[in-house]
Amino acid sequence: MLIVGAGPTGLTLGIALRRQGIECLILDRLGEPSRHSRALGLHARTLEIFAAMQVLPTVRSGSMVQKAVSVYGESGFLFELDLTTLKAPYPWVLSCPQTVVEAALTERYLALGGKLERAVELLDFAQDGSGVRARVRRGSEVSQLEAALLVGADGVGSTVRQQLGIGFHGVDYNEHFLLADVSGLPDLRRDSSHGFLMPEGALFVLPMPEGWRLIISGAPPQEEAPVTLAPFRERLERVLPSPVELGEPRWLSQFTVQRRLAQHYRRNRVFLAGDAAHVQSPLGAQGMNTGIADAFNLGWKLALYLQGYGNGELLDSYEQERRPVAIQMLNQVEVLSRASLLRLPLLRRTRDSLLKMAGSRPQISQRLLRRASQLDVNYRQSPLVAFGPEAALGRRHFGPLPGDRVPDAALKSLRTGRDHQLQDLLQQPVHHLVIQLTAQPAHHEQMVLFALSERIPEEYRDRVHLTVIAAEEGADALSLVREGTTRIWHDHRGEFARAFGEQSRLWLIRPDGHLGYRAPVSDADHLLGYLERLFRRH
Repeated sequence: MLIVGAGPTGLTLGIALRRQGIECLILDRLGEPSRHSRALGLHARTLEIFAAMQVLPTVRSGSMVQKAVSVYGESGFLFELDLTTLKAPYPWVLSCPQTVVEAALTERYLALGGKLERAVELLDFAQDGSGVRARVRRGSEVSQLEAALLVGADGVGSTVRQQLGIGFHGVDYNEHFLLADVSGLPDLRRDSSHGFLMPEGALFVLPMPEGWRLIISGAPPQEEAPVTLAPFRERLERVLPSPVELGEPRWLSQFTVQRRLAQHYRRNRVFLAGDAAHVQSPLGAQGMNTGIADAFNLGWKLALYLQGYGNGELLDSYEQERRPVAIQMLNQVEVLSRASLLRLPLLRRTRDSLLKMAGSRPQISQRLLRRASQLDVNYRQSPLVAFGPEAALGRRHFGPLPGDRVPDAALKSLRTGRDHQLQDLLQQPVHHLVIQLTAQPAHHEQMVLFALSERIPEEYRDRVHLTVIAAEEGADALSLVREGTTRIWHDHRGEFARAFGEQSRLWLIRPDGHLGYRAPVSDADHLLGYLERLFRRH
């Protein structure tokens, strides 16, 4: 497996593949990682992904927690989003420089036995039914590499995308931005990011583990002279009551923004992910997070395919699931960017009134938070997810639908007494079949439990793990489960029932934490048919 690009997207994909034993080589044209970090914020869904890949403790050690987003207009405070109200294991944003993210992911990837080569440039490649052959340059030497599949995670100017001839259509913003990373700043809340929407342009003040990041829009380009702190001081003095001491800048830069989307994410044996597939304004910190989620979605599918399972439908599902997510993300960031950069007084006043109203209504705030945190991303329209026959019965569905991110719940092992979280299952990169039992399972439910606990471990071994969620600690039906082959967890706090309902159900959780299938416990035959299609040999 060959990956071009050693940024967060490429490294996440490499980890996902190595966790399933896939040989993997990542190439990057840079001799060493960049010392500067354009991306900064990690949202709640990305933290779940990092927890599953067992890199979150390392990432957190180089980060700081942001608990809120504060927004101000010309007349002062407009509203605050309280991130801690999110119903998620990690209800906040981690302020984490991209350099820290890449270092943590690289360490994990190499520890898993992955191979990484730097100062290697991809020249071109060709593909056929047997694989991909890529020409690369190491210094003055040109050589050829062969791989079964290739993924371009090589950024906005992706060589892979250009070689495929895939369009990358969109628009360039006229707005110009200046960026400064500074060590000192007076009296602003350190666990919140701050946005000041001013007539002359926006000012964003973002806390970093060391100091602050300042971004201003509307400043003229610094074409003749280098960027200085002067425009930042001027903008800050308009919104802060006391004199500003910024200290020595660690990084000064300027940039413009574009909004683009690849026409396709796959052509035969070659795929695109991250900035190679989509690029947008940095407002809202969606780019790096979306690329990481691309890789987490793609990784388990490529691993299954390379192990001989699935077919073109499995590989096609990557674009079918992730490209609509990028379209929605680009539209949301477009609205946010346009609203932040308004200049006409009437439009600014209207915007500020709407923001105040949104801040005063918890339902609107929660909707905004869940979208920004990517917890609401779903693949309900994917051909790879399915209902059992209950869908045909027209029942009102409670709990997550096929394609939804699976919510978390506290559970206790009936065998060991240890506490667990449902999302702990994702640390094993397989499908997890969760059998939810009622307090008094009916006879047919007991028979299904017995049959599945016998059949699933035999037929699917390393690809599907079985977990039983019991409503009652001493349910007689649990004696039917084969010892040692199935987890038996107790919903001791009722959190699973509140998130999934109190009925008996089959829930199939994919390796990326999204629900692949749901049905009544009685529908074991339909489930087995679904698994047979998913794991069909090619």
